[in-house]
Amino acid sequence: MESTILIGIIIVCLVFIGICLIKRRPDLLVDFAVRAFAGTAGIYALDLLLRTQGYNINVGINPVTVLSNGLLGLPGFIMLYGLAIYYSYK
Repeated sequence: MESTILIGIIIVCLVFIGICLIKRRPDLLVDFAVRAFAGTAGIYALDLLLRTQGYNINVGINPVTVLSNGLLGLPGFIMLYGLAIYYSYK
């Protein structure tokens, strides 16, 4: 019960912060969406290319990868593939 209340409070706070950011700087939301879309498309294309070349390096598309691409942009994209390479040869 307590964890449900805590999660609810966190969600309400995040929504409130998001609304405040959108009201003050709507360009941040557009930049995030463009980076997230471009990064997701890049992950899809690079995963497809690597799979056809026979490499077993796969990042995949999920909320964490979309969020890291949206927040970090190209460095997030490189970080995801760096981690994928590191853990595939470990």
